[in-house]
Amino acid sequence: MQYLKEEVRKNIVEEALKEFKQGGYKGTSIRSIAKNSETSVGNFYKYFHSKEDLYENLIGPVYNRLMNYINKFNEVIVNEKANDIFYELMEKILEIFKESSTELTILLNKSEGSKYGNCKKNFVDFVTRIVTQKMEYELLLQGKRLKDNFIIYLISYNLVESISIILREKEDGTLVRKLILDIIDIFYKNIISKLDYENIS
Repeated sequence: MQYLKEEVRKNIVEEALKEFKQGGYKGTSIRSIAKNSETSVGNFYKYFHSKEDLYENLIGPVYNRLMNYINKFNEVIVNEKANDIFYELMEKILEIFKESSTELTILLNKSEGSKYGNCKKNFVDFVTRIVTQKMEYELLLQGKRLKDNFIIYLISYNLVESISIILREKEDGTLVRKLILDIIDIFYKNIISKLDYENIS
C-alpha cells in the first residue's frame, strides 16, 4: 500500500497556484509544476490524475461555493424586503473574495482552456439579470417601465472586468473586499436615473 505525503501534496498545490496565476490553465504544464514543487512527474500522478484534476481540486471548491450563493440570488423574490437579502448574500460572496483571492484571480483571468473558460461571461449575465430585476421593480413603484437594459449590461460587464483587475493586481483579501465595494458603489450609485424607461399609461 502506498502512503501519500501531505507535505508533497501541499508543495504541488502551492506551486500549481503560482503557475496557474502566472501562466493560466493553458500555459501551465505538469512538468513545470512538478519541477518547481521538487518532485517528479511520476510522483505528481500519485496525487493528481491530470492537470485538469489538479485544476478542479484547486478552483472547483471556490467556484462551487461562489455559485451556491449566486444561485440563491435567483430564489429571492424582488420586493421591499429583497435589499436586505441581497446585501446578506453579497457579504457572503465578498467573504469568498477575501478568503480565496488567488483562486478567484485564476478563475476570472486564467481559465481559458478549462471547463471554467466561460465563467466571466456567466458572471456578467448573472449581475445583469439581478440588477435588471431590481431596477424593474423600483421603476414599477414609480409607475415606470424599463425600455432597455443595455446600460445595465455595460455596467455589469465593466464591474466583472474591474473585479478581475482588482484580483489580479491586489493580493490582500481585506483590500480586495474594500475595492470591490468601492467599485460597486461607483458603478451603481444613482443608476436608475441613467436608465432608458417610459411611463406606464
